[in-house]
Amino acid sequence: MNKTLFALSVLMALSSEAAAQGTVPGQFLVPVGNCQLSASQLGSAIKLSSCVRASFTASAASNATQLVVTSVTGVILTGDQIVSGTGLTAGTTITGQVSGTTGGAGTYQLSASNTASSASVTSGGVPPSATMAYLQAETADVRWRDDGGAPTASIGNIAVHGIPGVLYSGTLSQIQFIALSGSPLLDVAFYR
Repeated sequence: MNKTLFALSVLMALSSEAAAQGTVPGQFLVPVGNCQLSASQLGSAIKLSSCVRASFTASAASNATQLVVTSVTGVILTGDQIVSGTGLTAGTTITGQVSGTTGGAGTYQLSASNTASSASVTSGGVPPSATMAYLQAETADVRWRDDGGAPTASIGNIAVHGIPGVLYSGTLSQIQFIALSGSPLLDVAFYR
């Protein structure tokens, strides 16, 4: 292989699509967030919109499209993270981090102005750019349905704990989950 071809091969390998995780031949997955549904949440039918990826205390900065964040539990991701809480417009996303610890306490840029004042804020739900989710049950099995109906302990597909999960690429806003038995956790990784 000549030097030009080798250099071109290396550049292609480092491109964003090629550097993305690939589990389906010809289809690259770009991670856009993670969350976990708890055993208490899975006690009744629940949708992915209830996933919380981070919770924190926040107040509006002097620039109303910025949010000053403290006391973070979890990791705040920028670019595709919907935030909700008192003083935040529905559908507001974090578009970037201005200062502070990456993914933690600091100042964040928002997609809309806010009036938060020491508000309890969460980020989560289905990231707007997500087109699929990897679902992995822990400690006990979980049932799921994606036809608009709520799963029950006897109706729905089973996500079996202890084995590799399921890569789901249907309508993420419709899929619902419920514990089959025990106290399961459901790990969710979102991709586009």
